[in-house]
Amino acid sequence: MNKITEGLRAGDLEGIVEKRFSVDQYKSKMGDDSDVMVLAFVCNNADGAKDLERFAEKGYKHVLDADSTPGTMADSKYRVFVEFSRHEGVDRDITEFLEDLKQLTGIETFEFTYHKRTVPYEASRKNLAEVLPRTPIAYRDKINKLKLGETHSFFDKFKMLEFKLDNNIITVIKPGHKDQLKFELHAYGVTDLILKETKAFLIDDKSMAECIHLTKYFGPYHITKTLENRFIFTKDGNSAVVSKYKW
Repeated sequence: MNKITEGLRAGDLEGIVEKRFSVDQYKSKMGDDSDVMVLAFVCNNADGAKDLERFAEKGYKHVLDADSTPGTMADSKYRVFVEFSRHEGVDRDITEFLEDLKQLTGIETFEFTYHKRTVPYEASRKNLAEVLPRTPIAYRDKINKLKLGETHSFFDKFKMLEFKLDNNIITVIKPGHKDQLKFELHAYGVTDLILKETKAFLIDDKSMAECIHLTKYFGPYHITKTLENRFIFTKDGNSAVVSKYKW
């Protein structure tokens, strides 16, 4: 191994770094997500996380930044975020990094998941090249498709609607209804996180009537309207924040 830094030797991170990491699950600190790829590694203790952070940041010219969480996450473990520039050869850069990390950790085969998906892939260079969007255009295209699948499933679990998503604009047509509804999608995710960003709700008669109308159109969602004239659809622990678009 020729890139060990900060006094680390082969095997020093054995049993500390988990073999599965995620890509593009977390937002970049260094730039736009379409330009920067974030790898998130899981560590079992704080000292090991700091060692991995220093190793990544000081030993690799292709690493833009590395940062470890100051405290444990919800799963009582630590994360180390390693950021790479998104370009055609990033699969090569990541492979080089992992090959050296294998010697530090004793891990023979790393695995990765992409975005919010939980299906793991072996972190071979072939899989990294095929699964990861390696250009800004490819990233935007992939994320849009993933977002379409997530929001379509959220709004149309039983496949009863004609549903389209284009540049965050949702178009919904329900069979038997003459209305075509268009919304701009502002956020989608776990309800607790969505509500943390919500300032206040509108409870006037007009707002209540709009929420009732949307409930009749979409079905059994809990729908509220915010002070910013946005609607929050909530169901099964997830929420979507949307606003009217051209209607």
